Amino acid sequence: MIIKFIVIGRPIASMARHLLRINSMPIRLLLCCLVALPTVVVADAGEGQFMGYELGTKYPAPPQNVEITTTGNLLITAENPTKPADIVQVSLIATPQSRTIGYIIADSWYATEGEARVVGRHYVELLRTKYPDWDFGRELMDSGLRIIEVNFDKAPYSLQLRLVRDEHDGRSMWRFSMGLGWHRESKELRAWHNQATTEHAAAKSTEREQRMKESDIRGL
Repeated sequence: MIIKFIVIGRPIASMARHLLRINSMPIRLLLCCLVALPTVVVADAGEGQFMGYELGTKYPAPPQNVEITTTGNLLITAENPTKPADIVQVSLIATPQSRTIGYIIADSWYATEGEARVVGRHYVELLRTKYPDWDFGRELMDSGLRIIEVNFDKAPYSLQLRLVRDEHDGRSMWRFSMGLGWHRESKELRAWHNQATTEHAAAKSTEREQRMKESDIRGL
Protein backbone atom coordinates (compact mmCIF):
# COMPACT_ATOMS: atom_id res chain seq x y z
CA MET A 1 0.00 0.00 0.00
CA ILE A 2 1.35 3.43 -0.98
CA ILE A 3 0.44 6.37 1.21
CA LYS A 4 0.64 9.79 -0.45
CA PHE A 5 0.97 13.05 1.48
CA ILE A 6 -0.53 16.05 -0.34
CA VAL A 7 0.55 19.40 1.08
CA ILE A 8 -0.73 22.56 -0.56
CA GLY A 9 1.11 25.83 -0.33
CA ARG A 10 3.88 24.63 2.03
CA PRO A 11 7.60 24.67 1.21
CA ILE A 12 9.45 21.34 1.24
CA ALA A 13 11.70 22.24 4.25
CA SER A 14 8.70 23.33 6.29
CA MET A 15 6.87 20.12 5.39
CA ALA A 16 9.85 18.02 6.55
CA ARG A 17 10.01 19.82 9.90
CA HIS A 18 6.28 19.26 10.32
CA LEU A 19 6.57 15.52 9.65
CA LEU A 20 9.50 15.21 12.07
CA ARG A 21 7.47 16.89 14.79
CA ILE A 22 4.56 14.49 14.16
CA ASN A 23 6.74 11.37 14.12
CA SER A 24 9.14 12.19 16.98
CA MET A 25 6.66 11.53 19.79
CA PRO A 26 5.54 8.06 18.56
CA ILE A 27 9.19 7.10 18.08
CA ARG A 28 10.07 8.18 21.64
CA LEU A 29 7.00 6.32 22.93
CA LEU A 30 8.03 3.18 21.00
CA LEU A 31 11.55 3.30 22.44
CA CYS A 32 10.17 3.63 25.97
CA CYS A 33 7.92 0.62 25.41
CA LEU A 34 10.79 -1.47 24.09
CA VAL A 35 12.87 -0.67 27.16
CA ALA A 36 9.96 -1.60 29.41
CA LEU A 37 9.33 -4.99 27.77
CA PRO A 38 10.08 -7.97 30.08
CA THR A 39 13.21 -9.95 29.34
CA VAL A 40 12.65 -13.52 28.17
CA VAL A 41 15.12 -15.75 29.98
CA VAL A 42 16.23 -18.68 27.83
CA ALA A 43 18.22 -21.35 29.63
CA ASP A 44 20.84 -23.50 27.94
CA ALA A 45 21.17 -27.05 29.22
CA GLY A 46 24.46 -27.21 27.32
CA GLU A 47 25.78 -24.75 29.91
CA GLY A 48 24.24 -26.63 32.83
CA GLN A 49 21.29 -24.21 33.08
CA PHE A 50 17.73 -25.38 33.66
CA MET A 51 14.59 -23.81 35.12
CA GLY A 52 16.44 -20.69 36.28
CA TYR A 53 19.28 -22.51 38.09
CA GLU A 54 22.72 -23.79 37.14
CA LEU A 55 24.57 -26.95 38.07
CA GLY A 56 27.63 -26.37 40.24
CA THR A 57 26.42 -23.02 41.59
CA LYS A 58 25.24 -22.43 45.15
CA TYR A 59 21.60 -21.98 46.06
CA PRO A 60 21.54 -18.28 46.92
CA ALA A 61 19.90 -18.29 50.37
CA PRO A 62 18.88 -20.69 53.13
CA PRO A 63 15.82 -22.44 51.66
CA GLN A 64 12.38 -22.19 53.23
CA ASN A 65 11.23 -25.64 52.12
CA VAL A 66 13.90 -28.33 52.37
CA GLU A 67 14.16 -32.04 53.10
CA ILE A 68 17.13 -34.29 53.78
CA THR A 69 17.63 -37.15 51.32
CA THR A 70 18.72 -40.64 52.35
CA THR A 71 22.26 -39.77 51.26
CA GLY A 72 22.35 -36.67 53.46
CA ASN A 73 21.96 -34.12 50.66
CA LEU A 74 19.36 -31.35 50.56
CA LEU A 75 16.18 -31.57 48.50
CA ILE A 76 15.20 -27.94 48.06
CA THR A 77 11.90 -26.70 46.67
CA ALA A 78 13.07 -23.81 44.49
CA GLU A 79 11.51 -20.48 45.43
CA ASN A 80 12.17 -18.44 42.27
CA PRO A 81 12.30 -20.79 39.28
CA THR A 82 12.02 -19.75 35.66
CA LYS A 83 9.69 -22.36 34.16
CA PRO A 84 6.92 -23.09 31.65
CA ALA A 85 3.38 -22.54 32.91
CA ASP A 86 2.56 -26.26 33.01
CA ILE A 87 5.48 -27.11 35.31
CA VAL A 88 4.15 -27.17 38.87
CA GLN A 89 7.32 -27.45 40.94
CA VAL A 90 11.09 -27.14 40.55
CA SER A 91 13.35 -28.95 43.03
CA LEU A 92 17.10 -28.98 43.51
CA ILE A 93 19.42 -31.57 45.01
CA ALA A 94 22.28 -29.75 46.71
CA THR A 95 25.18 -30.50 49.03
CA PRO A 96 24.37 -30.20 52.77
CA GLN A 97 26.56 -27.24 53.75
CA SER A 98 27.46 -25.08 50.74
CA ARG A 99 24.15 -25.88 48.95
CA THR A 100 26.02 -26.60 45.70
CA ILE A 101 23.46 -27.71 43.11
CA GLY A 102 23.98 -31.16 41.61
CA TYR A 103 20.59 -31.91 40.05
CA ILE A 104 17.63 -29.79 38.85
CA ILE A 105 14.16 -31.34 38.62
CA ALA A 106 10.95 -29.99 37.09
CA ASP A 107 7.70 -31.79 37.97
CA SER A 108 4.05 -31.71 37.03
CA TRP A 109 1.23 -34.07 38.04
CA TYR A 110 -1.74 -35.42 36.09
CA ALA A 111 -4.84 -37.42 36.91
CA THR A 112 -4.36 -39.95 34.11
CA GLU A 113 -1.43 -41.61 32.41
CA GLY A 114 -2.76 -40.43 29.05
CA GLU A 115 -2.58 -36.77 30.08
CA ALA A 116 0.94 -37.21 31.39
CA ARG A 117 2.10 -38.93 28.21
CA VAL A 118 0.72 -36.13 26.03
CA VAL A 119 2.79 -33.62 28.00
CA GLY A 120 5.80 -35.93 27.92
CA ARG A 121 5.66 -36.27 24.12
CA HIS A 122 5.37 -32.49 23.82
CA TYR A 123 8.57 -31.95 25.79
CA VAL A 124 10.43 -34.74 24.00
CA GLU A 125 9.77 -33.06 20.66
CA LEU A 126 10.48 -29.60 22.05
CA LEU A 127 13.84 -30.67 23.50
CA ARG A 128 14.80 -32.58 20.36
CA THR A 129 14.18 -29.37 18.43
CA LYS A 130 16.12 -27.18 20.85
CA TYR A 131 19.04 -29.61 21.33
CA PRO A 132 19.40 -31.43 17.99
CA ASP A 133 23.05 -32.32 18.66
CA TRP A 134 22.33 -34.15 21.93
CA ASP A 135 22.25 -37.96 21.84
CA PHE A 136 18.65 -39.05 22.25
CA GLY A 137 17.75 -42.49 23.60
CA ARG A 138 18.70 -44.64 26.60
CA GLU A 139 15.06 -45.57 27.01
CA LEU A 140 13.63 -47.44 29.99
CA MET A 141 10.41 -49.49 29.74
CA ASP A 142 8.00 -50.78 32.34
CA SER A 143 6.72 -54.36 32.61
CA GLY A 144 4.14 -53.61 29.91
CA LEU A 145 6.91 -52.52 27.51
CA ARG A 146 5.78 -48.90 27.65
CA ILE A 147 8.47 -46.25 27.65
CA ILE A 148 8.68 -44.49 31.01
CA GLU A 149 12.09 -42.83 30.65
CA VAL A 150 14.14 -41.23 27.88
CA ASN A 151 17.46 -39.41 28.07
CA PHE A 152 19.26 -36.66 26.20
CA ASP A 153 23.04 -36.81 26.60
CA LYS A 154 25.81 -34.42 25.71
CA ALA A 155 28.93 -34.59 27.86
CA PRO A 156 29.16 -33.63 30.60
CA TYR A 157 25.36 -33.23 30.95
CA SER A 158 22.36 -35.53 30.88
CA LEU A 159 18.72 -34.50 30.63
CA GLN A 160 16.24 -37.16 31.76
CA LEU A 161 12.48 -37.25 31.13
CA ARG A 162 10.50 -39.69 33.26
CA LEU A 163 6.92 -40.78 33.88
CA VAL A 164 5.92 -42.52 37.15
CA ARG A 165 2.98 -43.03 39.47
CA ASP A 166 3.23 -40.76 42.48
CA GLU A 167 1.30 -39.53 45.50
CA HIS A 168 0.47 -35.83 45.23
CA ASP A 169 -1.94 -33.81 47.36
CA GLY A 170 -3.17 -37.02 48.95
CA ARG A 171 -4.06 -38.63 45.62
CA SER A 172 -2.49 -41.23 43.38
CA MET A 173 -1.46 -39.37 40.23
CA TRP A 174 0.98 -39.54 37.33
CA ARG A 175 4.11 -37.44 37.64
CA PHE A 176 6.00 -36.22 34.59
CA SER A 177 9.48 -34.98 35.45
CA MET A 178 12.48 -33.53 33.65
CA GLY A 179 15.85 -33.52 35.36
CA LEU A 180 19.19 -32.03 34.37
CA GLY A 181 22.36 -33.36 35.93
CA TRP A 182 25.87 -34.36 35.03
CA HIS A 183 26.35 -37.51 33.02
CA ARG A 184 26.83 -40.54 35.26
CA GLU A 185 30.36 -41.13 33.95
CA SER A 186 31.53 -37.50 34.06
CA LYS A 187 34.30 -36.13 36.24
CA GLU A 188 31.97 -33.30 37.23
CA LEU A 189 29.50 -35.73 38.82
CA ARG A 190 32.30 -37.51 40.69
CA ALA A 191 33.61 -34.19 41.99
CA TRP A 192 30.13 -33.17 43.16
CA HIS A 193 29.63 -36.51 44.93
CA ASN A 194 33.03 -36.15 46.63
CA GLN A 195 32.13 -32.62 47.76
CA ALA A 196 28.77 -33.83 49.08
CA THR A 197 30.42 -36.69 50.99
CA THR A 198 32.99 -34.35 52.53
CA GLU A 199 30.33 -31.84 53.57
CA HIS A 200 28.12 -34.57 54.99
CA ALA A 201 30.97 -35.94 57.11
CA ALA A 202 31.82 -32.43 58.34
CA ALA A 203 28.18 -31.79 59.23
CA LYS A 204 27.97 -35.05 61.18
CA SER A 205 31.17 -34.20 63.07
CA THR A 206 29.86 -30.74 63.96
CA GLU A 207 26.55 -32.24 65.07
CA ARG A 208 28.34 -34.78 67.28
CA GLU A 209 30.52 -32.12 68.90
CA GLN A 210 27.51 -29.91 69.56
CA ARG A 211 25.58 -32.78 71.10
CA MET A 212 28.48 -33.66 73.38
CA LYS A 213 28.74 -30.05 74.55
CA GLU A 214 25.05 -29.81 75.31
CA SER A 215 24.69 -33.21 77.03
CA ASP A 216 25.39 -34.25 80.59
CA ILE A 217 27.91 -37.08 80.11
CA ARG A 218 29.19 -37.35 83.67
CA GLY A 219 29.96 -40.95 84.47
CA LEU A 220 29.38 -42.10 80.90
